[in-house]
Order: sequence, then structure tokens, then C-alpha cells
Amino acid sequence: MQKKLHFDLDAGQYVQKNLHMSDKTYPVGLRRGINFGLGLLLTLILSQCMSHVSPPPPPAEGYVSRAPAAGKLRERPGLGTQLGEEIRDVSTSTIFYRKSVGTPDAVASFHYNDAEGAKLMAEMSGRAIKRSGSFELVPGKLRVSVVSRYSWSGGGYDHYWAGGKAYVIGVPGEGYRLQIENLTKTRMEVVISIDGLDVLDGQVASVHKRGYIIAARSTASIRGMRVGGKLKELLFGTVAASRAATAFGEKGARNVGVIGVACYEEDEAARRRVRVQENYLRDGARAFGVD
Repeated sequence: MQKKLHFDLDAGQYVQKNLHMSDKTYPVGLRRGINFGLGLLLTLILSQCMSHVSPPPPPAEGYVSRAPAAGKLRERPGLGTQLGEEIRDVSTSTIFYRKSVGTPDAVASFHYNDAEGAKLMAEMSGRAIKRSGSFELVPGKLRVSVVSRYSWSGGGYDHYWAGGKAYVIGVPGEGYRLQIENLTKTRMEVVISIDGLDVLDGQVASVHKRGYIIAARSTASIRGMRVGGKLKELLFGTVAASRAATAFGEKGARNVGVIGVACYEEDEAARRRVRVQENYLRDGARAFGVD
């Protein structure tokens, strides 16, 4: 005798739809008994399977559960430089004659991060010594400090010094500016990059671009980064909110946390020649009338 059983799911209960007997018909009472027995057996089997499913464990005390953030950039700790509000640009243009046109006279950089990140980076480079104020970035030529926007005294953020490098300790959410001092007796041009981006255009930095001119024995204050012709203030923010990440994605964010300078000494002879030529023209100037 062959039995064929067909079950269908109806309103959360398993119900026998058809019971076909190939060669013999059973009384109605017996068929009902068989139906009840099969349904009870199936219910017991399903309840046993479900009883072995354990509920998820509660979260550990002191932590708040959250879903993974979208994108790798939001998961990166530490500081990057984001751009804030537009600020007044007081710089002017001038001509500078580079002594070495194609190659900078010096290239140097330093890192910045939050307190935990800066300390760890310094310790990975050697014995970390915590200092305050400015530091010589290019010995005998340039001294640098990173200053809070809210500081009127001019004192820079603290930094760690290790392995001949500086690691500035920034404060999340604070605005900052760069103070760059020319230690030499002549003018110097300084090309500045933040997070791999040029401060004069907000695009990928290159040592061959033009920079700021700092007079002899003087200090220049770099307060922002130009983007689209507008000067935007510098802020310590998250990696995901940095200019490098928002403009150039993960590839740009690879350079977050570093500030670099390329400095050019001036060709004094070339500058003097141009001045002499200008003086000859001025000496022949006429007060009245034009030839």
C-alpha cells in the first residue's frame, strides 16, 4: 500500500490537504485519527527544532551597540583638516625670483593628530619628548608653530618630538593657523601643503607650484586654504569630513595628517638686475608731456 501525503502552510499551522489511499478506503474515524496523529507529530518535531535556537547575547556593560558605519573613512580615528567658514584674505601678489627654478632648496614635513594618535606615532618613531611652542622645521631656515584660532598670545599647540620629527597635538573641533618664521637674511618663498593639498588652491600639492613670500627675519600667518577663489578657515575635524576626503575620496584621505613645506631661496642677483633696469626707466621719466 502506498501513501501520499501533501502538506501546506496555512495561517501558521500545518494542515493535511489530501490523504490518498491507493487500494483501500478507510473509515472516516480512522482517517481523522491518522490526520490528528500526523499533525501532532509534525508539531512536536518543529517545536523541538525551534527550542534549540538561542537568543542573541546582551551587549557588554558600558558599551552601546551600533551598526557598522558606511564606508571606511568613517571608521578611521584621529584628526584631519576640514574647511570652515570663508575668512577675509589679506594677502597680495608679488614677484619672486627663485634661485633654483626646478628644485626646492629644502623640503620638510611634520604630522598632527589628536592626543592619543600623536603620542602613539611619536613612540613608534623613537623616544617621545613632549614640548610646547614652535620648532625648527628646516634648521637655520624655517621655524613653525601650529596655533589655535582662539589664541591671542601666539603660543602653539604642544607637540611630541621623536626621531627628528614633530607630531603636533591638535584639538578636535578647533580652528587653527600656521605660523611660519623665516630665519634667514633674505626673502623666501614657501609652498605649503596640508593633507597633501596646496593651501593656495585646495588641489593636489606639488613643490613646483607657487607659494607665500616671507620677508627676511619675519613670520607669515597661514590662516586658511583657498578653494574656488575663497579663503576657508582651517579646522581640526574627522578624517571623513576633511577636505582631502570630501574632495578626493579614500585616495585623497591617504595623506591626511601631514603638513609639508617646500622652500625656495631668492636669486638676489636676478632681483637686483630687474630693479636696476626699473631705475633707469624711472630716471628717464618726464614730469610733463609724453614723447
